[in-house]
Amino acid sequence: VADGFPLYYDAVNEKGLGMAGLNFVGSAQYAEVVPDRENIAQFEFIPRLLGRCATLAEAREALRTLNLTGTPFSERLPASQLHWLLADKSGADKQQTIVVESTAEGVQVYDDPAGVLTNNPPFPAQMFRLNDFMHLSPKQPENLFSDALPLTLYSRGMGALGLPGDLSSASRFVRAAFTRLHSVSGEGEADSVGQFFHILGAVEQQNG
Repeated sequence: VADGFPLYYDAVNEKGLGMAGLNFVGSAQYAEVVPDRENIAQFEFIPRLLGRCATLAEAREALRTLNLTGTPFSERLPASQLHWLLADKSGADKQQTIVVESTAEGVQVYDDPAGVLTNNPPFPAQMFRLNDFMHLSPKQPENLFSDALPLTLYSRGMGALGLPGDLSSASRFVRAAFTRLHSVSGEGEADSVGQFFHILGAVEQQNG
């Protein structure tokens, strides 16, 4: 909170619509204030959207008329360079996650079937990189190396050999997407929350 105003990086409203802002330094570009448009400063974006929308469908509609500006909160607090992940509590048969990016091309709204987001590069590049890992699998691999060699499994999870382990945001996106898409939680809320933190643990960064 600064000067009595909440500066959110992430939040969830009472309807189950959640929104998180992630660093997007060097890629985020905001518009100038335009007369006769609904101008929203970057620091107002989360409370304004969550204050008026209950679902992703409503958020999409609101985004059609918003002009997202780089108006600084104060001289001390310039506009943060962010992009945003939005999700609601809609059923598994619906698109549950979208990404919002404000770049030199304007505000872009993307469906996010992976359900995750990290920092740079822009979201389309993050999704494209998943093509490099389509051979990964939650299943144990078969010996396709050679029929002449008696190769055998020696550990669980070997279908994921080759999953990137470095701390770059691009690699963390791949790791988070793979982990989330193959995770299974129990029936209760506690199991789901616990599984959520296990997914986060797959991409956590240590001090230093």
